[in-house]
Parts: sequence; C-alpha cells; structure tokens
Amino acid sequence: MGQRILLVDDEQRILDAMRRTLHGRYEVFTANSGEEGLQALRESSASDTPFTVIVSDMMMPGMDGSEFLGRAHEVLPDAVLMILSGQADLNSTITAVNNANLFRFLTKPVRSPDLWAALDAAQRQYELVVAERELLQLTLTGAVGVLADVLAQASSPAGRRTTRVRTLVTETARRRDLQDDWRLPLAADLSQLGCIAVPTEVLETVEAGGQLTDAERRIFEMHPALAHRLISRIPRLEEIARWIGEQTTVQRLESTGHLEDAEEIFAACVAFMVELDSGEDPRQIVRYLENTDRYSRRVLEAVRLASHGLKAKGTLREVGAVHIHPGMILAEDVVTMTGMVLVRKGEEVNEMLATRIANFARSVGVVEPLRVLTMG
Repeated sequence: MGQRILLVDDEQRILDAMRRTLHGRYEVFTANSGEEGLQALRESSASDTPFTVIVSDMMMPGMDGSEFLGRAHEVLPDAVLMILSGQADLNSTITAVNNANLFRFLTKPVRSPDLWAALDAAQRQYELVVAERELLQLTLTGAVGVLADVLAQASSPAGRRTTRVRTLVTETARRRDLQDDWRLPLAADLSQLGCIAVPTEVLETVEAGGQLTDAERRIFEMHPALAHRLISRIPRLEEIARWIGEQTTVQRLESTGHLEDAEEIFAACVAFMVELDSGEDPRQIVRYLENTDRYSRRVLEAVRLASHGLKAKGTLREVGAVHIHPGMILAEDVVTMTGMVLVRKGEEVNEMLATRIANFARSVGVVEPLRVLTMG
C-alpha cells in the first residue's frame, strides 16, 4: 500500500470501475479533470506522501491528457506518468511522450492483470528514480563536500575561493528559487578544484587583487580546464564538469548567447567573484556582465545582493585552540609557536580544520587565544 496512484478521467463510471479493480493493491485517488488533477498534485507535493504514479485519460474536455501530464511532470517530476485512453491521435501521443516523459500508453478497455503489471512496473521505475536522486543528492554531495574540505587543507586560498563561490551560488539560487537543484552546490564545491595545481603565492595575489605576471596568469587561467578533466571522469557529472571548465573572466568572456537556469547562476557567480577579487565595484561588474548578453539582469542583481554575504559577520570572540568548532570564521591568522602561519584569517572552520588546529596546539603549539567570529 505504499504506492499512491492518481487516476484522472472525465468519466466517473470509468474511475469507479478502476477503483474497484485496484482496491486492496494500491492507494487510489481520482480526479474528473486535468485542473482537478493538478490541484490534487499540488496538495500531494506539499505533503510527505506524494503520488508515485499518475494515470490519465487522453481525450478530456478543457485540458487534454497530454497537457495535463506535461504540467503534472512540472509539479511532481519524480512521479511516473501513464496514459489509459480509448482514443488518441498520433500527434497528441507524441507530445505526451516527449513533453511528459511518458512511461506507458495503455488502451481501453484494459485487462486487470495488464493494468496491475503496468502499475507494478511503474512503481519499480519510481523507486529507481528516487534511488538515483538520493545517490546524487546525498551520497555524491557528501563525497564532494569531503573533497572540498580536503582541498581547503591542501590549499587555504583555494578553500577560501570555494567558500566564496559556495556562498554566492547558494544565496543566488535561493533568490531565484532554484535552491533544490542538486547541481549547484556540487558545482560550487568543485569549482576551484583545479587550483590545487596553482602555487599558493599566485592564488594569494589573485585574492588580494594584485597584479600577476603573464606567466602567473597563464598558470592561474589553467585551473578550470584541469578541473574539467578531473571531474569529467565521474559518471553523471559531465554537465557540471563542462560548467566548471567554461568559467572565465569578463575580459575573456565570449558572447555565446544567454544561458539557462542553474548554469546561468553558476557562471554568473564565478565570473562575478573573479571581478570582485580584482577590486571592481559590484554595480560595475553587473553592467559588464549584462553587456555580454549572457546573463539576465534578474540573475545579476541576485548575485550582487548575494555578494553581501561574502563579508564576514558575527560576534568577535577569543577562544582556545581546542575550543574551535565548525562554523566559526577566523578573524586573524592562526600562527604556530615556531612562527608558521597555519591558517589564514577569513577561513571558515570545518571539522577537518578544527581538528588540525587542535592537533597543532597539542604538539607544536599555537599562539592563543584565537580571535574568531561566531554567529548567534
């Protein structure tokens, strides 16, 4: 009874017959029109028990099955969609298949065993879709997060750049109502992976808005291509690898046409950050980027507003090294008793960094107390 099915048909007698056929095998809900079906889907989407399978008639007054399933796919993208119809023209069928990711097309009258078999297959398809999404969103996202933490330990400037991109992308996505797109946090965390091959001195010069020599600039500008080669080896991340490989500065940006949705947000954020590090005024950066015809004004304004979050905020405190914990931001360099700068100021503390600081405090020793910013 874990399978919640929505049946949509303008003939009540057909709905009643199907309900009797499916009783005891599935949890069945019905709607007499496309509009009524969409309302049921919206309510289901807001609950913790969404519909897993949607079965619709094709020829219905007002909104036909093709249009309904196309809109249903937008409301519940994971739901498996099927058509059960006694009549349908070829064009409507093709539209339903292309626009709604149709799983099965059944014809009336349908034998009960055939309907049961189709619904059981649809449920298995739903479980595969959900499992794949959880793999991408949970397992892969967690692994990439660990990789970003390791990068921050290997190269503090690269870690800081990753944090800045993540901040911009996360807040911009929230402002554009795309915070649920799993690709954006992964792209942000992997965006500076290629910086592992860039000398620390070069990254620090870029971060400070200093001038690079021609040789240093060539080295720095290689990092997106290196990240692309590394990430493209990971299955299902080919699209994200392309985004990262194409990140660039305003000066080198070619007008290749307007981007769409999540890719636009990511590309705008990384281009904005590079120019911001160069000392450009945020409003001027918006004008530069808008003139490329690559980004919409709405997205650029969202990035500009999101950039306010790059400024360190919080309450200034002094703590011992062993009391450092994730979420704090270092307000000054962490220096060992031998004079080595262990971590630069501005770094956000994660679990790995907190452990590293505590370990150095117990062995080599660090200058204490540490000045940090804490939220709340």
